[in-house]
Parts: sequence; C-alpha cells; structure tokens
Amino acid sequence: MLNALRTYARPRLRAGMAVGLLAGLILLPFGSSAEAASGPATGRDLVGGWIARLEQRATELETAPKVKATRVGYGLVLKKGDGGMVDVVAPGPVQPSETDASAVPDIPVVPPATPAVPPLAAPVAVPSSPEAPADAGAPVVEAALPPPPPLIIQVRSRSADRVQRLANRLVELGHLAPEHVTDTFDDNIEAAVRAFQIAEGLMPDGKVGEVTRQALDRTPAQAAALMRKAVTSMRAFQPTVPDTVILVNLPSQTVTYVERGKLQFTMRAVVGRPSRQTPLLQDKVTSITVNPTWTVPPTVLVEDKLPILRKKGNSGIKDAIVYLDGNEVAPETVNWWSVTPDRIRIVQRPGDDNALGRFRFNLTNGEGIFLHGTNDPRLFERDLRAASSGCVRLADARMVAETLLRPAKVDSAAIDRQLESGKTKTIALPNAVPVRFVYWTAFVEPEGTVRVHPGIYDDAPQSTPAPQSTPAGKVDQKTVRPLSAKISPQSSAPASVPATMRGS
Repeated sequence: MLNALRTYARPRLRAGMAVGLLAGLILLPFGSSAEAASGPATGRDLVGGWIARLEQRATELETAPKVKATRVGYGLVLKKGDGGMVDVVAPGPVQPSETDASAVPDIPVVPPATPAVPPLAAPVAVPSSPEAPADAGAPVVEAALPPPPPLIIQVRSRSADRVQRLANRLVELGHLAPEHVTDTFDDNIEAAVRAFQIAEGLMPDGKVGEVTRQALDRTPAQAAALMRKAVTSMRAFQPTVPDTVILVNLPSQTVTYVERGKLQFTMRAVVGRPSRQTPLLQDKVTSITVNPTWTVPPTVLVEDKLPILRKKGNSGIKDAIVYLDGNEVAPETVNWWSVTPDRIRIVQRPGDDNALGRFRFNLTNGEGIFLHGTNDPRLFERDLRAASSGCVRLADARMVAETLLRPAKVDSAAIDRQLESGKTKTIALPNAVPVRFVYWTAFVEPEGTVRVHPGIYDDAPQSTPAPQSTPAGKVDQKTVRPLSAKISPQSSAPASVPATMRGS
C-alpha cells in the first residue's frame, strides 16, 4: 500500500509536465533554466515575480481584441456518446372517440383489405375438435392476437444542443477542426476536450464536468479579474512572506513548498468542503508524526459517526477502538441512542487504513487544523478537491516528510524503518517551518503558465490574518515547544497536538 501511494504521487518527471499534473506533483523551479540555477534571493522576490507575471497576463487579456465565445452552459456532465439522435419507443396508437372525432384528424380510416363476408343468419358455435361436441349454449370465443411490436423512432437527444455548443467552443479555442463540429459527442470531441483540459492544467478525463465547463465558459475579462484579485492578496502577503514556507492555497487546492526563496515543488491537496471550510491561518510545522493514530474530531463524531453507531452498532471506521466514558467497549453491545457525544471517543489505529495516512504534520493552532497523508488517494484525481473536514491532505506526504526531516538528520531509510515498525513516533523539527494558508484565485506555475482558480468559499477573505503576538514574559499555550530531534515512541498524539482534532 505504501509503495502504491508513493508510485501514484511521485511520477517520473522525464515523462513530461502532463504526467506531473496527472499525479498532482510539479517539481520544477519557476522561470528559465538560468533562473533555476540562481533562483530568487528571498521569498519576497519570488512572490514579486508571481505578481509581475499575473499583472502581465491580466493586461494581455484585457487589451486583446474581442473574439466570439460560445458558452456551453450549465447542465449534466457531458461525455462520449451524449448528444445526437437517440431511440425512443413511440406511444401506442390513439383511437378516436365518439365524443371527440378530432382527436386524430390526420389519420384516415382505411377499410380492411380482406373480402367482405356475407352475414350469417345466426351465430354458429363451431366445436374445437371432433371428440368434443359443441355446446350449443356456449358463446363464441375469438383467438387473442399477439400485441404489435413497439414502434421505435429516433429523436434528437436533450444534450445535443450543449454538445454542439461545446464543439463550437472547442473550434474557437483551436482544439477542434471546424469540419468536426457535430451535436454528437464523438472521438474527435473527446480528444479535443482532453487537449483543452491538459492546456488548462485539469485532469484530462475527456468529460465536461463542472470545473471543465467553468473553464470553457470563462471569458477573458473574468479570467483577468481573478488574476487582479490574486495580485491584491499577494501584495498584502509579500512584505511578511518567509524565505522558507509552506503555502496552502485553498482555491487551487494545492500545497507549495518554498525553501530559501526557491520554489521546490507544488502538489495537489484536499482541503475543507464548503460546509467545513479550512480557515486562513498563519502557523508552523513543529513536528512530524509517523504512523499516527486518528482521534475522530467532535464535528465528525456528532455529524457522521454517532448516527452510524446508533443505526448499525459500529463506528464505520476500519481498525478503530470505541471508548465510552474512557473505557474501551464493544460498540455492538451499547445502546447508543441513550449516549451523549461527549462520552464517546473513537480512535483509529495506525496503518494503511488510517484516515491520516502514514504522516501527520503537527501545527500549533487551536482549531485542530493540520496537514497529513491519506488512505484514499483517489480524491487527488478530481479537479474539485474540497472534500475534507478542514484539515489538508497531501498528494505525497512521504516526500514532504523527507524534505522537512532532512535538517533533523532523518533519512529515507530511517523513515522506512519507522513505517515498517507500525509504531506511532514523533520527530521534532530543529527549526519550525512556517505555514501560510492563502486564498489566491490565480497562481503562476513553475514554467510561467498562469492558472486561474475560482473561489471555493464564497465568503472567504482575500488575505491571511496577521499572526497573534505573545506578550513578553508570557508563554503562548498554542505554540508547540521544540521536541528532541531523536525519534521517540509515542503511544498517542504528542502533547503539542490538540486532543480533539477538527477533522481530516
């Protein structure tokens, strides 16, 4: 399982940038090769370069001649096979009634083709066989005719108009030849959609979901506005940016690591869903827990797990221990309808099934927000990854751990031994690494390409709040004290980690 996660999240970069985007990881420095060798001197220089590139691209879009832009429009996901003509069963024949002779005015009455039979003087009952004489008093029974086969007709599908608009839009963007315009989502349109998705940095699945639809329908003016919005936020952020920092950008759902003013990597992340938003914080990573346990946070317990306990008699979490009033219990033996949430604690053991994956990056905030791995990497295949309960899941938590643990003299082999032991251990960082949660609706990729990211939270502020200062002589209770650089076993979460986490 560990190797599978590493293989998924750490592609071979020589296969090209598209492969890196597919796996959610980019490992190239911003700018040309000459810039990569020297690199920006400070974090402020790096952010300043992003600001300049965003302003340049926004100006290009604002001053470019206006061109036709067909809108695909809202609707269901469009995929191969949609649109065109579809077979439907025609409704049965309509019989004209005596009271409404105009019910079917266009259907002429056609006389039967068989010759007329002269009327009989009286009905005659014919016996069914010579051995069974006819009963003169029995009524005449006619043989039932089989029902006619259903009439199948072809009609234009409801999605045909959207597929045609999609084809026209792909032509306008240069991804589809004009002669391939059709109202049927065929191979040519699917290939054009994939090409557009790759150009936009989206997952090239060949389907037009909501994120791809937004990108197709976005006008140059709208894209420029998102860039200007990001510039405003970056300008406020630039004066205080550390030279080494982890940036968690919520709209792009990515995590970027900058070390000594140089961009080292950007990877996909999963952030809080709109109903459980990841807050904007200024924080720091003080330690890393390998093989962490997961204590179900209060919100998840009340809203998700307690209903399962009451309905099914289990927590719905694999390899978890359920505590009632501090004592381990067999969940199927308890009447959970009479138990209040404050008496319950659920802890998942370390391992491949743990919701936090194999690594937890411990922060100092009092909201239970931290970075961690995952036991389900499939979410990183989505373009919209706002799906957590507030914490941030990393596409390659192993690589982040290796990077941050280098100053602690913990190499890859030592990490492997810890993982194989299955025991929970925490390693302190010699120097805490700053973390900044930002809300930038546009970002500059390593090769200079500008990507726009519509906001995932409608009411999110566009700047990171200033860190709270601690008065001289007082201890900030939310700050994690440095631990020993040695690897020490932990039976539970480190003391610096809140006992009740907000969620994963």
